[in-house]
Amino acid sequence: MRTAIPLFATGALLLSGAGVSVASPAEEPLPADDAKIVMNDGRVIGVNDTVDFSFEGDEKAVEPKPAKGDMSAMACPEVNDRPKYTVKGSPHFLPDKKKPQSTWLLPRQTVSWTVTGSHTFTWDIGASAEAEAGAILAKAKVSVDTKISNAWTWTGTQTVTDTNTTSKGYRAVLGQVGWKLTGTKTWIAPPCTLKKKTIVVLAPRKGDMSIGRQNS
Repeated sequence: MRTAIPLFATGALLLSGAGVSVASPAEEPLPADDAKIVMNDGRVIGVNDTVDFSFEGDEKAVEPKPAKGDMSAMACPEVNDRPKYTVKGSPHFLPDKKKPQSTWLLPRQTVSWTVTGSHTFTWDIGASAEAEAGAILAKAKVSVDTKISNAWTWTGTQTVTDTNTTSKGYRAVLGQVGWKLTGTKTWIAPPCTLKKKTIVVLAPRKGDMSIGRQNS
């Protein structure tokens, strides 16, 4: 894991190339749909920092009663088993959509923003998946991060800083460190058919503002 320049309270917006160490060796471009995240202590988190966990759902599959005269095959006992979830979680950057702020950083340039007021982040889930997303989030609080939530409002004053120590330009974006939870739900449906469903939850966590690094 790389180490970025620690954050210092330097005041208003600053873009500078002076006083910064020589750029590191060439790196691969960032994936288009991912971002690297600069933590408040200067650490840079990548998308490969993942955690895995699994659990059984609280709900039970309900076998439908056959219609009168229905000669369909008898359902197997497994249709009454609880669904199983396997989840992969990784740090995920959530841009501040209501108060967007970003700038393009060339190698050896620095950006510093003083952030004030209230900044709200909410979870992003697929349609008709709120109950399942809630179950995944509840287990993630125990297995992954006690500060994870479906909504979080940061309020206060903070200075965030990032220095481009790479050899390529990228976009520095103001936002918050959250989690991407990708869950696979499996269950047995009547008469005895294995079913799968993927639920993706992008969730904030209680914490300070950060800077994400994106390639566009």
